[in-house]
This record gives sequence, C-alpha cells and structure tokens, in this order.
Amino acid sequence: MAKNNSYDEFDDLDQQQDNLPSKDVLKEYINVLRQNLIPILIILSVSIIYTLIYVNTATNIYRSVTSVKIESQPGNILNTNFGPDVGMGTTEKYMSVQIAVMKSYDMRDKVAKALIDSFNVGHRSYSLLLNSSLLPETVAVSQEVLRRELGNFVTMSTLKGLDAISITAEGPIFEELQYITTTYARVYIQNNVENSRQDITNVKKFIVDEKEKKFKELNDAETSIENFQKRTGYMSLSSQTDALVNNIATYESNIKTNELDMRIKESNLETLKKEFDKMDPQLYDFIQAQINQSYLTAIQSQVANLEVQRDVEIAPIENPQVKEKTKEIFDKKLESLRGKLKEQIEIMKSGITANTPSEKKALSEQIFNTKMDIQDLQLKNRSYQDLIRNSQAELTNLPAQMGELVKLEREKASAEKLYTALEQKYQEATINERSRVGNADILDLGLDNDGPVAPDRPKIILFGVLIGLGLGLAFAFIRNYLDKTIKSPEELEAKGASVLSWIPKIETMTQKGQITPEFIVGNKSNSAASEAFKALRTRIQFSKLESEQLKTILVTSSIPFEGKTIVASNLAGSFAQAGKKVLIVDCDLRKPRIHNVFETDKFPGLSDYLFTNVTLEDITKRTPMDNLYFITSGTIPPNPSELLGSVQMKQFMHKLKEIYDIIIIDSPPFITVTDSEILYNITDGTVLVCQANKTPSDAFWKTYDRLSKKYPHHLLGCVLNNFNFKSSYGYYYNYYYYYSQPEANKKILK
Repeated sequence: MAKNNSYDEFDDLDQQQDNLPSKDVLKEYINVLRQNLIPILIILSVSIIYTLIYVNTATNIYRSVTSVKIESQPGNILNTNFGPDVGMGTTEKYMSVQIAVMKSYDMRDKVAKALIDSFNVGHRSYSLLLNSSLLPETVAVSQEVLRRELGNFVTMSTLKGLDAISITAEGPIFEELQYITTTYARVYIQNNVENSRQDITNVKKFIVDEKEKKFKELNDAETSIENFQKRTGYMSLSSQTDALVNNIATYESNIKTNELDMRIKESNLETLKKEFDKMDPQLYDFIQAQINQSYLTAIQSQVANLEVQRDVEIAPIENPQVKEKTKEIFDKKLESLRGKLKEQIEIMKSGITANTPSEKKALSEQIFNTKMDIQDLQLKNRSYQDLIRNSQAELTNLPAQMGELVKLEREKASAEKLYTALEQKYQEATINERSRVGNADILDLGLDNDGPVAPDRPKIILFGVLIGLGLGLAFAFIRNYLDKTIKSPEELEAKGASVLSWIPKIETMTQKGQITPEFIVGNKSNSAASEAFKALRTRIQFSKLESEQLKTILVTSSIPFEGKTIVASNLAGSFAQAGKKVLIVDCDLRKPRIHNVFETDKFPGLSDYLFTNVTLEDITKRTPMDNLYFITSGTIPPNPSELLGSVQMKQFMHKLKEIYDIIIIDSPPFITVTDSEILYNITDGTVLVCQANKTPSDAFWKTYDRLSKKYPHHLLGCVLNNFNFKSSYGYYYNYYYYYSQPEANKKILK
C-alpha cells in the first residue's frame, strides 16, 4: 500500500504540472541557462583564468613625452623669394606641416641613425640595447628596422593652446623611451636649423659657380676686344651705336638674371614637389592646370610687359622729377592690372585649397606662389627679347668690322652687368643666411616618470569577466537555437502531442559506485524511473475506453537509439508487477536487443517459430520477475517486412492474445523501415518513444503525424525518455525525484 500511495501522489503531481500555465519568455530563457549552466561556467572560468594569467604576466607600459616649442618661421629680411616659407599661412597650418615633417621617412631615418650611432656601432648593421640593463643580451636592430619601428610607437600631436608639439613614445622601459623622445626632438631641432639655412646655402653655392663662369666670360670678352683693336685699329664705337649696344647688354643681363632666378625657384619648386608627391601627386597637376588658364596668363603678361616698358623708359631719364612722374604714370596702370591679377589669384587659391587638409594647404600655397613667380619671369624675358630684336634691327647696316666690334662690346657689357648682378645677389644671400636661425627648441625633456600607463588591470579583469559571461551566454543561446531536438514534455504538449509520461535519466538514479541495469523496474523498483514506468502503465490503461480491448501494445520510435527497448522491457515489467501476465516480443528483426536486456541468447526466437517447426514453448522464456515472459527475435531473416506481414504472424499474435493479458511489441524505428507500420496495423495501441536532447523534432513530428492520421485511436501517446529533470526544469521535477526516494536518500538530497 505504501508503494501505491507513493505512485498516487506522483500522479497528483503530474496532474498539477498539466494545469500549470504556459511558460513565458523569461522562463524559457531561464531554462536555457539552466540547461547550459556547466558550459557557461566553464567558458566564464576559462576567460577569468586567462585574464588573470594575462594581467599577472603582462609587461608594464610606460610613457615618455618630450615637448618641442616651435615659433612661426620668420620671413626673409630681404623680402626675396629664396626662402621656403612664402605663403605659409596660419600657425595651425605651420604646426601641421611640422608634424608631417616629424613623421616623414627622412626624419625617422635620421633619428634611427642618431640612436644607433649613439652606441658607436658600425654603419651598416647595428646593435641597439632596446631592453636597457634589465636583460644581459642585446637585440640586433638595423637602421631600416628601427626607422620602421619609430613610425609605429612614436606619435606627435600639438599641445592645446601652445605653439608646441609633443613627441610621445610608449614601451616597457621608461629610460629608453625618454632617451628616444629626447633624441627625436634634438634631431628635429638640428634638422630645423639646417633646413632654415639650406635653401640660402644652395643659392649661394649656385651664385658662386655662376660668378666664376661670368668672370671668365668677362675676361675673355675684354681680351677679344683688345685683340680686335690691335688687329683692325678700331678703338671705339660712336655714341649712338654705343648706346644701342649698352641697351642690348642691359636687356641681355636682365634676361640672364631672370633665368638665374628661375633656376633657383625651379630648384626650390622641385624640392616642394617631391614633398608634395608623398601627399597628393594629382593635386600638383591640378595647380599647374589652374596657373595655365589663358585669362590669368593674359593679365600676368600685361603686367610683365608694362613693368619692362616702365623700367626701359625711366632708365635714361636723368631728371629725378621727370623720372618719378613717369614712374607714377606706369604705376597707376600697373595698380589696376595687379588688382585684377590678385583677385584671380585669390579665387584660384581658394579653389585649390578648398576641402584640403591643413598640412597640404601650406605646401599648395608655396607651390602656387613659386610657379607664379617663374611664369612672371618668363613673361618678362619675352618682353626683353622683343626689345633686343628691335635694337638689333637698327645695327644691321653697320660695316662688317664695326659689326664685329659691336658684337664684342655687347658680350663684354652683358657679362659685366650680369657679374655685377650676381655679386649683389651673393651679398644678399650671405646676409640672409646669417639671419636664418632655427625656430624650434625643447620645452620639456619629459624626465618625470609617472608610473605605468598600461595595462589597466582592473578594467582588463572586468572586461575578461564580461567577455567570458558574454561568450557563455552566446554559446548557450546559439546552442539552443541550433539544437532542433525535443527537450521537454511541455514542448511536446505545446505542439499537440499526448504525453503519457517522461522517463528520468536512469544513470541519475544510481547510488554512488553502482550502475543500474536497463531493466530498472526489476532491479530498483523504488526509484524515480520505476515510478515513471508505473505512471506510464496507468496512463496506458486509461488511454482507451473500457469497452475497447487493449492487449497488444507496440513500442516504437522515429529513429534508432531512442531507448524504445528499455521502455518496452520496463513497461512490461510494470504491468507484471500489477499482476498481469505479460509477454515481450522482440519484433526488431534487424537490430534486436531484448536478449541483451535479459542476458540470454536470441536463438530460437520469433523468426525461427515462423519459419520452422519450433514450438511456442521453445521460444518463450521466463524472467526472474513473476508473470513476465519474453520472446527474442531469433535468426535474423533476409526479409523482415514480409515475415512480419505474413499470415503466420497474424495467427501467432492471435494465439498469444489467448495466453497473455498484455503483449508488448518491441519494433524497429518507424521512419527507417516499414516493419513498424505493419505491426501498427495488427496491434491494439502504439507508444511512440522519443529521447530528450537527441530526437530531432522534425523526425518525431513526421512519425507522430503519420501515426495519428492513419489510425488515430491506435496511437496511445508518446513517452519522453532519458529526461534529465535536474538540469531542465528545476522545482517540480526535483520535488518529484525527492518524493519518490527512500527515506535514506531523502536526507542526502536535502
């Protein structure tokens, strides 16, 4: 009676579960977390362990910041175009350009060389002590590798509110970082001083070379005149001819001077172009196209012609007042033209620099101004060449010997004037070179060590915990989303299936150090699994009307290995415990297992009885449990479906009904073969077995729908086997597990 009361209470609990409301979304989420609690904890633990290992082994990172004060580059005191800073623009633009200079390939290469040379090691393959005195060995680093590394870990930025740039480096050794940033600043300052004088130095060298050439030309011209005078007796030219020669010499000298200026500016332009090509080579072509526009060239040509005409007309005037008045007349005309030219230039500049980064704007303006200067000089030379042709036309009627003297005098005067102009430019360049000084200086060496700036260990630990938790939750929900198997009785009931019972995971019913056999109702009748089979027995008994006879029960599944043999054998055992005479027939003639459950041979069996003269008594075997018998499959036949659908099989089943109260048929899976469908037609009822977290939903519902549509009254319902209630749905199932245990086990469970 105690056992019956225990079962009745279990059935009451099962009824209470049926009356529970549907689980909401939150409960579904909680169930997913419960089912995946162990993987979540494992992933979280691995993440935390890895994070702790990382924060304990991570190298401290320090930061060194050296600040460089930079003043805007001063203009040329002689107001010439030799300097590189014409049109430099605002301080912001200039600072951006200096940052670009610091980051440039050439600057990094110079810093790398300075760092390596500081250790006095070779000039091709270098060794640099990157790990200070903390490590005994040195790390071999070439200049190329160090230059590349400087670009990776040294950064520059402007200091807010100051005309200064900070050079920042981060790494594991502060002393090394401080040395690198300081060296970087000093190399930049030295380069700044050299660059501020380099353009003037180059011009001086060029002028010196030209002076030597012109001095030689002047000496040669004087020698040629002396030889001519000795040879011909012509000592001088007429005043009129001499004036023409002097004018032509002046024009030629001006052309040569302009050509000299153009060569200097073109050299400067080539330097700017190389730097600009690293940023945007297409923009350079765009600037050239803008300058070559016909309207701008026409205005600039008018200005150049008028300036040349002014200089030519006022040159012979000796009266200062007349010269000044003549100059004013020309200047008024020039003022109007220059206004138009300036307006067009400003429009073009705004178009060129629109939407252009600040570091490009300064270079764009320098290139534009330099090219405009070159074009202006070219246009002036054209005007001078026209004047030379006009003057030469007046000398065409001179005698041959006089014409030769004119030519020699012109060459001498031209060389003399050009030499004088070169000497003047040389003096200007010398003064300008001395006035050029560097405009950068170290503001702060960055000697203060404020401790490591990285890693931020508390933040990393928090991040590791969040990552681990996030990965664990993601794994749980992705696994649940991808898992298309049946998981719980509620899932089956929600979709319309009739759930007869759920069978708990048998392994969880064992005591410590003991393995329960598959025939649980015979080996451990007081377990939760045994109680579940009793509940299944009762529900099967009440699944049909009393007027309908229920003697033959087919136990099948949708796919293999879902536990139908375990369900069939234990269901038979529960009927036998209720006083029924029960027979289990193994009709799975392809992969039989009943003989394994009861540990016997499968010969002789069902197939032997149907094929040969073996008697029913020969194939019927008794179990240790009262009222429980079984028939094994026997010899596996070549045509199981034909055998099960034969007349002999129907006669065999009819004969068994006369002998036994309940006949349990263990059959093959329904989807794989037609054997179960044949047996379905000759039995009184069918139990469909599915296994939790293994049976695919689509396979189960395909089988369930086919069975329910063919003979709805034959399908008694389904059984969810191997259901791990502890990890699935908590309170109700654990309460039942506790309720069905003996008193000794209850204390442990508490």
